[in-house]
Amino acid sequence: MNSSSSTMSFVSSQKGKSLLVMDDYVFRLNKTSNTTKYYHCENRDCTAKAHTDLNNVLLKVNANRSHVIEPEKKEIRIFKQVVKERATKESTPIPQIYEEESTKMILKFSTIAILPSQREMPKQKILFTILTNFL
Repeated sequence: MNSSSSTMSFVSSQKGKSLLVMDDYVFRLNKTSNTTKYYHCENRDCTAKAHTDLNNVLLKVNANRSHVIEPEKKEIRIFKQVVKERATKESTPIPQIYEEESTKMILKFSTIAILPSQREMPKQKILFTILTNFL
């Protein structure tokens, strides 16, 4: 895989950890050295790995994939991240934030089909984050 042809971005996990997204595949940070960050594919059965420098510039990719891309998962992660960020920064009720963001985002039908409802979103984590930011 050539790094110049890859699309690379970062999203947050539900626990607030940074995830590397490259060509709709998601990598979790495995370890960090003095010069390099080492990522492994989030699918535990996959051996794909990626390395970046400390400024998140892609250095190396080993793209031995054993699974198909699931772009819907990336869209849902981004949606959840936006809702969580707004919930921690605003006093707007979470159901209203959910409704506003779900109408703003342009989602594929396959993503909408698996998008969790407002009630299924992890309210406890959002409320915990809100409370810890104010204490």
